[in-house]
Amino acid sequence: MASTKTKEQITKNMKSVRSKDTALENKLYQALLRQGIHTFSRNEKSVIGKPDFVFFARKLAVFCDGDFWHGYNWEIAKHEIKTNREFWINKIEKTMRRDEYVTRQLQADGWTVLRFWGNEIKKSADDCACRIAQQLRKIPRFPFKTIDLCAGIGGIRRGFEMTGHFKNVLSAEIDKQACKTYAHLYGEEPMNDLTDEKFKNAVESTPYDVLLAGFPCQTFSRVGLQEGFENAEKGQIFFHIAEIIQRTRPVVVFLENVDHLLTHDNGNTFETILDILVNKLGYHVLGVDKDQDGHLVYNAGSFIRNSRAFGVPQNRPRTYIIGFDTERFSQTQLSIIPSNLPTGSSKELYVDLNEVLDKDVEPRYYMATGYLNTLINHRKRQEAKGYGFGYRVVNETGIIHPIANTLLATGGSGKERNLIYDPREGIAGQMIQGKKTPLNNMGIRMMTPNEWGKLQGFVNYAFIDEDGNDCFSFPEDMPDNQRYKQLGNSVTIPVIEVMAQFVYDCIRKMRKLR
Repeated sequence: MASTKTKEQITKNMKSVRSKDTALENKLYQALLRQGIHTFSRNEKSVIGKPDFVFFARKLAVFCDGDFWHGYNWEIAKHEIKTNREFWINKIEKTMRRDEYVTRQLQADGWTVLRFWGNEIKKSADDCACRIAQQLRKIPRFPFKTIDLCAGIGGIRRGFEMTGHFKNVLSAEIDKQACKTYAHLYGEEPMNDLTDEKFKNAVESTPYDVLLAGFPCQTFSRVGLQEGFENAEKGQIFFHIAEIIQRTRPVVVFLENVDHLLTHDNGNTFETILDILVNKLGYHVLGVDKDQDGHLVYNAGSFIRNSRAFGVPQNRPRTYIIGFDTERFSQTQLSIIPSNLPTGSSKELYVDLNEVLDKDVEPRYYMATGYLNTLINHRKRQEAKGYGFGYRVVNETGIIHPIANTLLATGGSGKERNLIYDPREGIAGQMIQGKKTPLNNMGIRMMTPNEWGKLQGFVNYAFIDEDGNDCFSFPEDMPDNQRYKQLGNSVTIPVIEVMAQFVYDCIRKMRKLR
């Protein structure tokens, strides 16, 4: 017969019992990994009760309760205690009361609590992991709610809204002029700084499903300084977006940036972004696999899509990243959706640039002779050096189906690479206020903001009402330089619309597999 232990001996033994990484916990841990779930924290001290597994963004706490220590089948079990009955019964009942208190407190704070008995985990840890998965893999109802980060003038938002399956609930933009246009278009004030803790808290308290972000591209683009993440103000915006993703865990993440993002810093910048999304945050990013050693495998070019393949006569390659939450979707579900993004659209908005051009453009858009001559001489010098830099007349004689070059937020170079041949009587020689020399006699002008709006899908497409009226407009006092900047800094809405429909179709397909 076992000897009776003193209270001091029992206290010493109790202290030696492992409170974390127990056999039960490790067994459930392995079962969760088999389910493809690895987005939890273990033994989280910051949460009341120190749950064995915590899914912060989903507010799910999981406890592995040993049968003896936590009073399994207590009304029977307590009568089986033969030694130190008073001590053990008081000890275990105190633990049971503590368990009940912790559960109530967590539930009162909006948490879901799952408790598994040791015998359940021993019998079938996989069944327990399935119960956790069932709690996590709840897909919200349509329409999905979106948040629009680095919103600009709302091009990504609008593309998603046009499918009829998404509704925006929160926006963030810090450019005052862009905010003015955004408010004009949507009747909502988007002035929020996504790097600010107050805004991040607002996101946490706002139920939403899809995170949209055309995060700043200047630090990654060819025309910018190419500082990448070294630019604290813009390049590190992605890390703030990643923090929001981690804290709120959207169903889908949709990111857009310049094509040069892929090659910046010899590809290290893009690899860092994918590593954070896949390995740190646990998202299934389309186009990314892992090799046997766990290294990311992908074809960088598969993330590039060009606006000209989506029915718009603009050569605008951009990087698109779509990630699905591995908490909500199982590996089986994720295996049935396409591994690559849509490559184009059957919808053709314009045959070529000729259908985009406005008629009877105001004289102020024609170039001054002095300015045009400067561009001509600059191009000659560049060509003499073997370079291809300089202005471009994109519809010059001989081009059968002209298309525009990329519209740029920087304005000047974006306009100079998209000059238009549009000769009209009475233009040459005019003096226009603000121009130092007369208008040129070669019929060369810049594209108008309205034409840029067509090439980005804002004008004549994305804001057509039920009666066929085009409702897109800028605030009346918005200067042209801002209109160019805002359109050049935005997205091509027809591309986004196709991507949004693709996201919806993927979710619907996976939902049917449940």
